[in-house]
Order: sequence, then structure tokens, then C-alpha cells
Amino acid sequence: MFIVTLIQIILLIEYRYTIFRDSITDTDIALFTIILFIVAIIGFMQTVYINNSWKKMETHSNSLEKAFLSKEAYLNLFFENAKDSIAVFDLENKIITVNPAFEKLYGWKKRECIGKAVPLVAPEYINLAKERCNHLLNGGSFDMLESKDMRKDGTYFDAQMTLSPIFDYNGKIIATSVITRDISYKKEAEKLIIQSEKLKAIGEIAAGVAHEVRNPLTVISGFVQMMNNDKSSPYAFYTNLIEAEIDRINLIISEFLVLSKPHAMQPKVFKIDKVISDILTLYQPELQLKNIELIQNWNTNNMMINGDANQIKQVIINIIKNAVEAIEKDGNISVTVEKTANQFCSICFSDDGGGMEKEVVEHIFKPFYTTKTEGTGLGMMISEKIIQEHEGQITIDSEYGKGTSITIKLPYVDN
Repeated sequence: MFIVTLIQIILLIEYRYTIFRDSITDTDIALFTIILFIVAIIGFMQTVYINNSWKKMETHSNSLEKAFLSKEAYLNLFFENAKDSIAVFDLENKIITVNPAFEKLYGWKKRECIGKAVPLVAPEYINLAKERCNHLLNGGSFDMLESKDMRKDGTYFDAQMTLSPIFDYNGKIIATSVITRDISYKKEAEKLIIQSEKLKAIGEIAAGVAHEVRNPLTVISGFVQMMNNDKSSPYAFYTNLIEAEIDRINLIISEFLVLSKPHAMQPKVFKIDKVISDILTLYQPELQLKNIELIQNWNTNNMMINGDANQIKQVIINIIKNAVEAIEKDGNISVTVEKTANQFCSICFSDDGGGMEKEVVEHIFKPFYTTKTEGTGLGMMISEKIIQEHEGQITIDSEYGKGTSITIKLPYVDN
């Protein structure tokens, strides 16, 4: 602007000087030129200052943008790589977004559930879930809450959840977040610890009971047998009943002793095929008497197990005995032996007897729990103890009125 103005003044002086010389002197022109020059310098300094300020602002802006993008990237990395399931819901309980851990835990793919209210809670917990949702919408939260959640395939798992509302800058709730962790293994470990403590307590009791009860019981049993030898005794009915109950007490004490002994097992490799075959042969006459058909499915042969063959026999006899008792007359018992993918030999015993109710299945491994009039309630608990000592698993699947399947899994030894 200074240069353009200076050129204009020169042109005016050159071509129109005669017009202005009466009103403008050389001093005026010099003064105007000096002022114009000063204004130009000030303008130049302002331009430099503004340019530097602009560069600083631009650098700061770029820095803030990079920081924001970096923060967003870190948050995204955390969300995507978190081991716990994370899901964000809108106020209508529809899913806004989920992370890969959610997909793995619940079985729902991200594209399947975005914008939908998918069933994640077991039906019996629906009312509790609604109460939790209302509490969240009112600004509350839940920390380390334990519940039962449901996968896409309908299976349940023990869940530990942290539920929180998400607020905007004005403090208004715009969404909710749910962080979920599968604690099924933790729950199972807790059950095993409790079961171990129970077995330990029962073992301590059993050691004392076996010693203190059997001595006087032997004396009583001897006198009762002497009384039973008198055929003319008017109390024969009662003495026979007493003798039968003494035998029952002896049975309970014998099973107690199994629990009381830590049983220093001296494992040996044996063929599980032979053990099962011997027991099935032993039960053939009883099965024929009750018209029960035995179905054998040997999907593998010569399976070698490292353990105590007699203890495994005790478990199998107990299972088959229960299966025979479950079938009143005319039925089927199937035995399936096969390998599993994780180095286990699976032995499944299935019957089409009366089956068991859900409550019975849940308590069947507890001590003294029985539905039989003459049972001790220790058989299945001892069986579970033996299988666990062999580093195996025993599971029960039963439906009332349809039958029961009991599966034993034992680690096998390669031939």
C-alpha cells in the first residue's frame, strides 16, 4: 500500500503539480511522505506480529488436534483390546456399540446387535434387570454386581458386572455402559473349595465315628444274632429288624471310612475297557431279570488309565446300580466309551428311567442327600471324590420322567 500510494503521489506531482502547487507546498508533501512512511512501518510491524501470532495459534491448534486424536486413539485401543466385555446402551436399552470381548463372551456379532435390544439376561432375572436399568436412568450405578447372564445360544454363565450411566457436558444421562466379566471358573473353584472343606470335616467325623460306634455295635450285633438263633422267640420280628438296621449302620460306617482316609493312592496303568466289561458282565443276570436291555457303544478300544482300578470300579458299580434302580421294569441302559479332543476318555451311562428333578441334580453330590428310603446319601459324593482324585470330571444330565445320563471323563495314557 505504501508503494502504490507513493507511485500515485509521484504521478500527481508529475502531471498535476501545477494544479496543487498554489494550495500544497513542498513542505506539506515532505511531511505527508514522512507520515505515510511511518504508517507503512507500523503496518509492516503489525503484519509481522499478526503473522507470528497466527503461526503460534496454528501450531497450538495442531497440537490440540493431535492430542485429541491421540486420546481418541488410546480410548479406541482400550475399548477394542479390553479383556472384559464392554457394551454401551441407549436410553431405550438398545445397543449403541460393543467391543470384541463382548462378541466372544455373549456370542453376538457387532453387526447383529447394533441398534437392537438383544436378550442378554436369563429369563428368571428379567425383573431384576429392569430394576437395575431404572436405577441407572436415575443416575445410580452398580459396582462388581454378580448375576446370571445368557449367551446367544441360550447357555447361562456367572457374570460380574459394573454398570454406569454416561453423562453429557450438561450432566444429562445420554447412555449407559455395562462392563461384564465371566466368573464361572471362579464360582466353580469356590464350590470345589467348599466341597473340599466338607469332605475334610466329614473325614474327621468319620474317623471318630468308626472307632467309637463300631466297638459297641459289634457287641450289640453279637447278642442280636444269639437272639435270632432262638426260632421260638416272640421277639424274632424285632430282632431281625434290629439286625438289618445294624447292617445298615455298618454300611454307613464303611462309607464313612472311605472319606476318613486320605487314601495314599498308588496309581497303576490299567485298561478301562476291561474294568467296564467285568462290571457289565456282573450285572447281566440282574438286567435280564428286570428285562433291561444293555446297549454298548465302544467308539474306542484299549484305553489306558493311570489310577486305582478298584476305586474306579466302585464308582462305575454305584452308577450302574443307580441306573438299574431307576428302571422299574423294561428299559434300556447304554454305555458309551470314546475319546475326547482334550486327552480324556469319556464314559457315558444313560438310562431311560424316571429321571431326576433339577433340585435333586443340584444336591446329588452333597453328603447325606438321598431320595432313596434305604440310601446313605454318600455314594455319589464318594464317587465324585474318587474321580477328582484321578484328575477327572463327573457330570449329570437328567430330566424328570425321561431319564438320566452320567458322564465320567478320565485322562488317558497313550499306548
